[in-house]
Amino acid sequence: MADEEREEQGAAANGDGALLDVLRRIERANFPFRVATPALVAEIEALLRAGLVEGGVGRSPVDAGKIAVVRRISALGRARLALTRDSARGALEW
Repeated sequence: MADEEREEQGAAANGDGALLDVLRRIERANFPFRVATPALVAEIEALLRAGLVEGGVGRSPVDAGKIAVVRRISALGRARLALTRDSARGALEW
């Protein structure tokens, strides 16, 4: 099994919580942005599949490695971020 496949399966196995953690990390990024690190590409691929971000994955013209471009966080992604903030806020009010 290739390293990229293992990383992708690892990102998927971590589930929704891991996707939201990644989404929180990129929430304040300057869009669009590009990543080429295999682990980060796998995380972005998982976000794309979940519909939480808009962008794409392709090959670098320089070294033919995988790259991911994120154009923006989707409306669904923004809603999920808002829900997690609201849930955390409610938990703190107890």
